[in-house]
Amino acid sequence: MTEIFKVVLDKIKKEKLRFHHNGGALPRGSNDLPVRNENGRSWKFNCKIEGGNCFSISGPEWRSFAKSKVNAMVTLYWEEDENVYTIRVRN
Repeated sequence: MTEIFKVVLDKIKKEKLRFHHNGGALPRGSNDLPVRNENGRSWKFNCKIEGGNCFSISGPEWRSFAKSKVNAMVTLYWEEDENVYTIRVRN
């Protein structure tokens, strides 16, 4: 399991999250990123490369996910063995 990012969400990040990632676990360009939580619920976040190793996550499903998670620690993982992105939230 590869950690993509770990961040405390604030009011700005709930609209569009920008982060750095040096690994190859994210798609290049602008793509829908299928994500599931630990309970199996799924979302499609828009993932876009912003240049170099900078990425952003945004879109209506991201905003819907993030709006109730301000001040929570959010971590995105790439699970290679299952070929899936998993998101975890800790308050």
